[in-house]
Amino acid sequence: MIRAALIAALLALTPPAAAQQGWGDLDGLLRAQLLPPQASLVGAFWLPDHADPGQARRALGIAFFEVANGGNSTNIATGYFLGTGTGWAFANPVSGLFGQGPRDVVYYEDRVELTTTMPNPGDPRCCPTGEARWSVNIATGAATRLR
Repeated sequence: MIRAALIAALLALTPPAAAQQGWGDLDGLLRAQLLPPQASLVGAFWLPDHADPGQARRALGIAFFEVANGGNSTNIATGYFLGTGTGWAFANPVSGLFGQGPRDVVYYEDRVELTTTMPNPGDPRCCPTGEARWSVNIATGAATRLR
């Protein structure tokens, strides 16, 4: 319960993806492409390769969600998206990515690297203090922990 409350508090500090100007309905896109039926979007991160929506061509979309009758757990779903000139197209799901507060995103030709907050050994479930660096293979969607 404390973990869910902490995640909700952290996500409340982040504007929903749809609230970011010039990007269109990103919350709707993430709901349609990443969430299972009956799921409620709790928070979202849109991590494009450029801050200007007119110049962004690639993005990771990360959705935190809860499923009805799923207890007090929050789930994560991630996808890789490509800009089409008129919007965004879902390219592939990302598997194996974990953590909170995605940041420090760097795009390369064949991968995307980012950092998330993760629990260190001995951390209470509510309060992770560690970091993990990830590499996402854009061809397969597989995330690999680098450190």
